[in-house]
Amino acid sequence: MKIKKIVFIILYLILLQLGRIAFKKCIFIFTDRTLLSDVIISMIYMILIICFIIVIIKKKKMHLNIFPKNFSIKYKVLTTLVLLYLIITPVITMNYNLYNIISLIYNAIIIVIFEELIFRGLIFKKISLIKNDLIAYITSTILFGIWHLGYIDTIIWRTSLFFPNSNIANIMFWKVLTGMVLGIFFGFFRYKNKNAYSSMLVHSFINIFGS
Repeated sequence: MKIKKIVFIILYLILLQLGRIAFKKCIFIFTDRTLLSDVIISMIYMILIICFIIVIIKKKKMHLNIFPKNFSIKYKVLTTLVLLYLIITPVITMNYNLYNIISLIYNAIIIVIFEELIFRGLIFKKISLIKNDLIAYITSTILFGIWHLGYIDTIIWRTSLFFPNSNIANIMFWKVLTGMVLGIFFGFFRYKNKNAYSSMLVHSFINIFGS
């Protein structure tokens, strides 16, 4: 595999996380950082990046295999089930406040599209063109796990609010390990079904469950 390509991808991922951190720091100069505002600002940043990626994809006419070639009944049923699960989750949990609703949308929709578009979309496609789908699966999974180190700013801030004596190094270790395991799971659906939409559905389901 071309080392320069991998280095470029890693730098791209670092810049994305640094950009998110810088964006939030700039915003929180002018407003208080609360749990709600933190989620909203993160959501805005990710939506902007999603829009930017879509513009680049269209401009360069890239084929990332986001959607299945045949949107069969299987995908329609699974999409409907995930949407229903998303809608009834506040009813099941009895959490109707604004923060919980926004957080659910952020975790189950925005961050899913953001991460899947990057890892099972752009990165998977770029590496598969250099090598093959199996290498793309393995590499994107490893990078997905490491990617979670970039959320350390949020981890530090949230633990300082609720668990000030937490071991950050231990938390980040498990964050990366969990990301790696989930990456194997999400990547399997991308690899097997040849589209990122299938991994998006699974990712969304898992994130709703964990919200």
